[in-house]
Amino acid sequence: MGGLSEKISIFFDKNHDIAFLVFIGVFVFLLIGNILNWKWTYEPKSWVGYYWLDLLGPTAYRFWNAVILVVIIIILFIIYFHTY
Repeated sequence: MGGLSEKISIFFDKNHDIAFLVFIGVFVFLLIGNILNWKWTYEPKSWVGYYWLDLLGPTAYRFWNAVILVVIIIILFIIYFHTY
C-alpha cells in the first residue's frame, strides 16, 4: 500500500500539466508572501543568502528576491503555454 505522498507522486507523474500549475502556484505563493513581508518566505537559508542580506539590507534583499520570483514565474508561464 502506498502512502499519500506516493499517490500524489503517481498523480503528478500522469498529469504533468497539473503538476506544472502547482509548481507555478508555489512560486506565486512565495511572491505574495514576499510582498506581504512574511519573513519565512524570503529569509535566507544559506551563507550566500545571508551574505546578500548583509550586503543589500532587508528591504533591497526583499525587492530583488521578488524580482527573481517574478522572472521565474514569467519563464514558467511561457514554458507552460508553449508546451501545453
